[in-house]
Amino acid sequence: MENKITNLNEASSQVLAQEATKILIEKKALDIKMFYVKEHTSITDYYINVTGRSNTQVAALADELSDLLSERGRNALRIEGRSGNAWILVDYGDLIVNVFDKQSRDFYSLDRHLPDGTEVDISDLIAEIDKKYEI
Repeated sequence: MENKITNLNEASSQVLAQEATKILIEKKALDIKMFYVKEHTSITDYYINVTGRSNTQVAALADELSDLLSERGRNALRIEGRSGNAWILVDYGDLIVNVFDKQSRDFYSLDRHLPDGTEVDISDLIAEIDKKYEI
């Protein structure tokens, strides 16, 4: 049985980050990385960085994430970077999602700039989504 929280309006930053990650896994984002940075910055609690296969998928990932979380009661505070669809930032306050094309992800290398020891193991989230599609 899928463990899906339907209303994210009052959800913790951890639950929001997990639900966002599951959406991005389902939508076939590449190289998904989640970072817990609350102890290191006052900007946000979590960063999620993902790569899209094309500029079209970058836009689609950001749109789907925003739409699906909005349907569940959590609206983005702002979305930036739509002009070129090379890097779109979706800001939820306590969660920031960066959706990159491969060239921008490599160039900006944000993962490398986040503090050591902040990457969160998402293997259980990947397994949860994979199990959903088992025959």
